Order: sequence, then structure tokens, then C-alpha cells
Amino acid sequence: MIDLKSVVSYFDTEYPASLAEDWDNVGLLVGNLSATVKTIMTCLTVTPEVCEESVAKNVHLIVSHHPFPFQEIKKITSQTVEGSMLLQLISHGIAVYSPHTAHDSAKDGVNQQLAAILELIDVTPLNANGSGRIGNRKQNGTLLSDLLRIIESRLGTCSYVGELNKSVNRIAVGCGATDDFVDEAAKQNADLLLLGEARFHTCLLAQSLHLALILTGHFASEHFAVKTLAQKITAQFPEILCFPSTSEQDVIKRYH
Repeated sequence: MIDLKSVVSYFDTEYPASLAEDWDNVGLLVGNLSATVKTIMTCLTVTPEVCEESVAKNVHLIVSHHPFPFQEIKKITSQTVEGSMLLQLISHGIAVYSPHTAHDSAKDGVNQQLAAILELIDVTPLNANGSGRIGNRKQNGTLLSDLLRIIESRLGTCSYVGELNKSVNRIAVGCGATDDFVDEAAKQNADLLLLGEARFHTCLLAQSLHLALILTGHFASEHFAVKTLAQKITAQFPEILCFPSTSEQDVIKRYH
């Protein structure tokens, strides 16, 4: 039997709070450390659909990339969506752990995995606090159009800023909403920054800095890592049944 305390200890070692951003809310957010864990479900975000799925599948622990709860809560009642979800989880003894930005910045975390998708070498953190990644393409002179095809085949349809015939050698990556990486990526001579989403004026700034952008969408830039995380947990705790959620989808739909 594996207790929640043992699982949390493993996560805290792999994704230490020291890697998380100051504003973040990481670690065990719901749960009893002495509870037994037999089933774990990974997901990007705790939603009503994810809660229903966790109950139906007798899950003992949800490992959610995004924190739940994220901000301070003054009331836990059925009158709010957040309160209803918390009551449902607690009543069924379902714990919630979130590594979030610690997972983004970990040595094998989300940004490192994005760097691998882009086949980057000589990869280092983009910022001094360990967030983001920057490296060089193994194959020099790749066109932006070629990279868009690679990303589309792995993560789905994406948007971009820049010229399709732009030659790209040095690439920075930042999953999620990391448009504040634009200045640093330009300072470190990146030709391209791949990120989840960016504000319009940040896109204009990138264009003025001659920095191309690939925007995958927030969901796509992180959701792939949910499956990888489930595989990692299974390898560490083979006696625990662990699987990614099958109910969550990107709330932003693309019209074709």
C-alpha cells in the first residue's frame, strides 16, 4: 500500500517549490497525507468534467498541472463552480496535487520536452530562475514554415508571427502564457520563440525585434506533458494505476 505522503514526497523532490514562480500555488492542495493511493489521474486543469471522471473511475489522487484551487478561497459552498468541485472531491476522498510552474521548469519538465520536440541542442534555461528554455536547432537553416509543420504534426494547428521563409537556428520556448519571455529571447539572439499564447501588443513587439513567434495555444503547449507525466508516475509507482484524463478538451475551438 502506498500512502499519499509517499507520493507527495516524490513529487516535491522531482518538482521542488523552489522552481515555482512566486505567485504560484504548488504542491498538495487537497488531501489527507495518511490516505492510501491506488489510482492516480493526471490532467491539465481540474474542471467539472474532470471531477466527474475522477469519481467515476475511483481516482484517489488527481495530479493537475494547473493548481486547484489557485487563488485564496473565502467560501466553499455549492453556490460556486469551484466550491461544488471542492465539495465533490473532498466527499469522495480525492486529493489534488499541482506541480505547475515547477513542472514547467524541471530538468525533464514541459519546456524541456518542447525543446526536444524542436530537436534543440545545447539547451539551457532562458531565465536565471530556471524558467523557459533556449537552444540551437540540430539542423541549421530550418525555415519557419518547416517548423510550423513539425509543431502542427505534434501539437496541432498553430498561429505565427514572422515570415515563412525566415531561417531559424536559435529557438526559445515557454509553455503557456509566457509572452513576457519576448525581451529575453531577443536579448539572447533567438530567431524564434515558441509559446502557448501572447497578447497582440506583445506580437507587435516581437515583430519589431525581428523575433518570430509560434503560438500553439495554451492547452496544446502543455497538455501533451500530461501523458508523459502519467508514464513517469507509473514507472516510479508500478503498483499504482495511473492514467491521463480522457474527458478534458481545449475550451478554445478552431473553426475550419
